[in-house]
Amino acid sequence: MNTKHFFTIIVTVLIFALCNTASAQLPAPNAEGVSSGHTHLLVPNVAKHREIWKVLGGVERSSGRLQVLMFPGMFILFREGEPTAPSVDTMANHVGFTVNDYTLYKAKLEAVGASFFYDDGEAQMLADLPDGVRVEIAVDSTQEQPIMFHHTHLSPADAGELRQWYVDVFGAQVGERRELPSALIPGGRVDFIPNRNGDPLPTAGTAIDHIGFEVEDLDVFAAKMARMGIPFDREPSCIDAINLCIAFITDPKGTSIELTQGLADIR
Repeated sequence: MNTKHFFTIIVTVLIFALCNTASAQLPAPNAEGVSSGHTHLLVPNVAKHREIWKVLGGVERSSGRLQVLMFPGMFILFREGEPTAPSVDTMANHVGFTVNDYTLYKAKLEAVGASFFYDDGEAQMLADLPDGVRVEIAVDSTQEQPIMFHHTHLSPADAGELRQWYVDVFGAQVGERRELPSALIPGGRVDFIPNRNGDPLPTAGTAIDHIGFEVEDLDVFAAKMARMGIPFDREPSCIDAINLCIAFITDPKGTSIELTQGLADIR
């Protein structure tokens, strides 16, 4: 192999790697300094579920002692314990991803022992992973990445009212999907489907323990929470061991929400 050809290959590989890395990072925040962040799962066996999500495309990353799995637009985190309810019985019904290959991801879900709640055979699946987390997989054949985060699906009795809270608090844009309310945030969206049986269980202690948003400046965001009269379940604090600043709030219908500053720096 001549030197010029070898140099061309190396440059191509580096560009490809850089593109993949860039696409996997969290996106730039909106005007309120907010973007998608993470989904925190409560599972009986962390090692088992890390392997499940790695099969689905999660890439291992760390921030100090914090171990995470990275997807384009979202990090998946785990805490070990017995969930008190599956996600479908809670406010955080499921999380959704888009993929560019239906057959591949049907096989991946089968391989990790998922059971299928819905499968149209070509474009959309709803599957329950072992121990209670439901995921939605929808096909987007135009995307370059094999899998990308798409949405968190909440299920309150009054979908429009809860959407407005996410618009007011997080600066989300008003949107719709399949004629149902959505709150659009860089990196993904929060979708809302009305629950005819009333508000389901709050999320804390269940399979999807909490959802997370990355904020550009936690102190600034905390000041906004104070002006809005929203109390913190955990006051803002910075944890050197994981290189993050964090805080917790709860939405009006019981979804536990972690605010992070620094998650976007994980590569």
